[in-house]
Amino acid sequence: MTMKIFHRHWNHFWFRPVPPHALALLRILSGAVLLLYWGLKAPPQQPLLADHGLVLPYFPATSFGPLAPLFPSALTVACILFAIFYACLILFTIGLQMRLAGLAAFLLYVYYWFLSLHLFNTSFDRLFLFTLLVLALSGADRTLSFRAWRESGDARSSVPVNILPQRLLMFQITIVYLGVALQKLWLPDWQSGEILSYSMVGVWGSSAGNWVVARNWPMAFFDVSVFLIKFFELAMPFGLWIRSMQRWFMAGGVLFHVGIAILLDIWWFLVLIPAYVLFFEPEDVRSQTERWLGSPNNN
Repeated sequence: MTMKIFHRHWNHFWFRPVPPHALALLRILSGAVLLLYWGLKAPPQQPLLADHGLVLPYFPATSFGPLAPLFPSALTVACILFAIFYACLILFTIGLQMRLAGLAAFLLYVYYWFLSLHLFNTSFDRLFLFTLLVLALSGADRTLSFRAWRESGDARSSVPVNILPQRLLMFQITIVYLGVALQKLWLPDWQSGEILSYSMVGVWGSSAGNWVVARNWPMAFFDVSVFLIKFFELAMPFGLWIRSMQRWFMAGGVLFHVGIAILLDIWWFLVLIPAYVLFFEPEDVRSQTERWLGSPNNN
């Protein structure tokens, strides 16, 4: 009997059919972030994307036959590849041929990843890649999409999907916060506020960050700030899962990431804010979405 109960709860948590609205909202909002992120990298503004291709030093380009122009590529080929990549991101975001477009965008993202390894890709790149892949393989286009509009005549109509992709993304976000927190607890540089003050005037520093440091506040201010950052990042992975507290933690997450974007010009982690929708019950997200947008015509 105990095993049956465990099995039932296990399937309910990982595999039950749920409304796709949380995944759809994340698809739209994260897709918008990716479009902005890669729009700022568009060639020819970025020489790396404009006049270099994937370099494999141990394989001569001639061995790739018709693919040889990609190793390395000319400016025209690089621009065509980037245009395809960006078009795939647009299709993914609006939910038109989402799976094909999302997988193509994922592969091209991996291409650009290896193209620019020396530019120090960081955890937000891995987060973008994982989110893009999981959403492409999910049912994130089963509502609020061109697919839903074409199939039913109403973009608000929905078809239940498996909750597994949503759970995978939830655990990925949890691990991101927990990993960053543990890293700060362990790294010697994060044991005082100096790293925060230096960051605000360093390569990541913004005008607002420079202004804060220029106030010449005592180092104790930055020490306390670093302590609060570590405490928040360590508590966040647990607070997101506690329904009675998650709204408070989410509000704190919004302030935290907006603050980072303002003080350090590190805005890419803003993608975590729309991902908070995954931690609400899918049925509640559907109800709230229909309250905002109205019920679909087929209801």
